[in-house]
Amino acid sequence: MRPPIGVGVRDLSAPAPLTGGKVSLMNPVGPVAAAFGASKAFLPFIMGPVGGGKTTECIAKGVRVGLEQPAVFDPVRGVPVKKCRGAIVRDTYPNLDRTVIKSWHQWFPKEMGSWSGDAPRRHSFTIEIGVRGTPGFCLLDMEVIFVAIGDHAVEDVLRGLELTWLWLNEADLLPRAIVEIGVGRVGRYPGAKDGGCAMAQIFGDFNAPEDDNWIVSTIIEKKIDPDLVEALRIEFGENRPLIEFFRQPGGLEDGAENLHNLPGGKAYYLKQAALLPDDKKRRFVDNRIGPVRHGTPVYPEFVDDFLYDDQAAKEGHVRPFDLRPGLPILIGADQGICPGVVMAQLWPEYDQLVVFDEMARIFEDDKGHIEVSQMGGEAFGRSVAARLATRYADWSVGLVTADPAAAQGEDAIEHRSWRREFQDGLGVRVRKCGVPGNAVGPRTKAVRDRLGARVPGRPRLLVHPRCTITRKAFNSKYVFQRVAMGAAEGGRFGSKPVKVQGYSDVMNALEYLAWDVAKGLAPSALGAAAPRGAAGGRTITNESDYSMFGGLR
Repeated sequence: MRPPIGVGVRDLSAPAPLTGGKVSLMNPVGPVAAAFGASKAFLPFIMGPVGGGKTTECIAKGVRVGLEQPAVFDPVRGVPVKKCRGAIVRDTYPNLDRTVIKSWHQWFPKEMGSWSGDAPRRHSFTIEIGVRGTPGFCLLDMEVIFVAIGDHAVEDVLRGLELTWLWLNEADLLPRAIVEIGVGRVGRYPGAKDGGCAMAQIFGDFNAPEDDNWIVSTIIEKKIDPDLVEALRIEFGENRPLIEFFRQPGGLEDGAENLHNLPGGKAYYLKQAALLPDDKKRRFVDNRIGPVRHGTPVYPEFVDDFLYDDQAAKEGHVRPFDLRPGLPILIGADQGICPGVVMAQLWPEYDQLVVFDEMARIFEDDKGHIEVSQMGGEAFGRSVAARLATRYADWSVGLVTADPAAAQGEDAIEHRSWRREFQDGLGVRVRKCGVPGNAVGPRTKAVRDRLGARVPGRPRLLVHPRCTITRKAFNSKYVFQRVAMGAAEGGRFGSKPVKVQGYSDVMNALEYLAWDVAKGLAPSALGAAAPRGAAGGRTITNESDYSMFGGLR
């Protein structure tokens, strides 16, 4: 347990009206929540299931940040005084009143100090820290502003605020700009005459979001503007963490937090699990990021939990790994104006196909808008060859297999096709995948067989975390879409995956590779292959099956 905030008349883990303006320990709801509460990072955030006690811990954190401020002697009151001003931001005022303010008043009633219910709402009060007349005693002047974004711009909502801390309640429901603009609002109170701000924080809580939410990239994956990182490092010091992310156990997991404060304990979550649809159960009970799905996933067996759960990463299909020396690179390719490739190795001792890189002509902005850039086969082949030569110069290429449709046109007079153009640019022989009739069923089965098998206790398909297009395709972009069948039937699922350019191309490339690997690789594909690279003095060899004198060999 952490040392108490102050000495008071009761333990704040049992909400009741306060008396005497004193406060004692807000007991943490569990070890993860406690670690979040103690974090000194500039941006600490906690993700937990519904009922996990996140709001309570954030309330306590606001007070604790206040305690980090300097105590300056106040001659009027005759004691040292710490000053703190925080703001709590929510998406709408109805949600603000219904949730966070209701919880806030369990700990700090309206009758304590001065409360204003006008927008933005404000609460000011003073807490006694320690025992009056003993060393270390001081007062903490707290001012808290409650504000909702609503339809307003973030700049307008936060304009003019000078804060010690900023709490983003249900942060996944707020825009990313709240962090970007909030950085300039915190650390400005107390002012220099009151000792200056010793510690500023922007902290937040949220339920597991959908995988396209800004929270995933910014807070969980910690992808943040390098210029901002440098500016914060200069302002707050090199040794202070910038972002810390805390995931509470799911409601039905061992170690679930705050069960002692929930009606029925674990039964609280069992009832929700029985009633909620799978996607909501995953997010609100299991506390796992949920994919954004506009249909049913083609591969529901795929598990992508490595971002926030070490144990899940060991059991799932996504985890970091290094390439094995001496094993060749295997490449699957899908043709078209928006081509895609995946690069993998086959680890024979466990029969694991491990996907370590990807390439596609697709770009997605922060709002999920997808743009594709067209590129011909030969130019795309050259770009893949450049990737191999610069990043993977020590590995040979053992197999390149492509969409059977990529060979269309090879019987024409010019003998040209996307496969041949890609092969010319790549400098390595590209074979046509042998899946009969390019049927969807056999090639999806080749991937599904690997997702569902474990040898021994290991998944037979692994995807490196850097392969974000492949992972997003598995999670949400490669789906069977619901097709209406009439008012009486609620629709059915189509038999072919929906084509989402870029994502489906990369996934098709993986399917072609998985099918060819399942049918068995020639010894040359598993061992040394023809040299492919420019690095180390090697030359690219075009192992084409086309002869300029005789056409196809």
